[in-house]
Amino acid sequence: MKQADCYLAYICCCRFRTKVYSTSQNGRFVLMEPMSQPETFERPVFTGVEGFIRLEGVSKSFGDLHVIDALDLSIRKGETLSLVGNSGTGKSVLIKMLIGLLQPDQGKIWLEGREVQNFDEQEWMPIRRYTSMLFQANALFDSLTVYENIAYPLREHFSMPEQEISNKVSEVLEWVLLPGIEYQYPSELSGGMRKRIGVARAIVTQPQIVLYDEPTAGLDPISTTVVGNMIKRLQHQNGVTSIVITHDLKSAMEVGDRVALLHQGKVQGVDTPDGMLASTDPVIHDFFEGYRMMMEVLG
Repeated sequence: MKQADCYLAYICCCRFRTKVYSTSQNGRFVLMEPMSQPETFERPVFTGVEGFIRLEGVSKSFGDLHVIDALDLSIRKGETLSLVGNSGTGKSVLIKMLIGLLQPDQGKIWLEGREVQNFDEQEWMPIRRYTSMLFQANALFDSLTVYENIAYPLREHFSMPEQEISNKVSEVLEWVLLPGIEYQYPSELSGGMRKRIGVARAIVTQPQIVLYDEPTAGLDPISTTVVGNMIKRLQHQNGVTSIVITHDLKSAMEVGDRVALLHQGKVQGVDTPDGMLASTDPVIHDFFEGYRMMMEVLG
């Protein structure tokens, strides 16, 4: 597995049924009450850095298949952007370019004001210290224990004593409600447990940017709500900047400060959830028609 791939953490099933943990301002994990109901946060008013993450004229093809076509997108520091669109419109390709797993054929990408699209692997490594990517599937090393899997990015990107690494591993395992399994192997765990270990590995570095690829896919309604609350808490308590790829429009509208619709390789529109629902653009209107009907039925 490539060094870059080793740092990826993938999120799926976080089936919290009793209590959950959240991060405090000092970075430690604090026991919280159950989050089986959607939490209400006031949407932030962004007065900070425009274009904290910015793509300009970005294109990406695979052979004759043009996936991303002269795409422009700007994401503010501290915001959560929900990225929606039909399958095959380039959503996953887009976020892979943001951490250097794919390189655009054309265009420019800026992260915190740095132009990064031509970075080599060594230049990408400092960016991955504060960026996590969470996918549906797992990327655990079968030959390593749970402890070694979670400790991997800490050892790869930071210089810290083993006792500090041990403390951080224990904290994140408690956060995902899997304390005491440090020395088990992935093959000894259920699928849901392996997925939660992926979550633990992603957050152990206390990232500033988190890229989510279908974080609620296949989850039951309670677990979907828990994951949505987690995304919002990471934003509101830690100032994390997030991009959330999802086909779950209800989740997209709940967690996103803005929603961007990808269509035929371009951003068809980007606005607040209410703004997208009110759009007169025929593509945007048609895409959200099913969601509007569902919300009308639910009242």
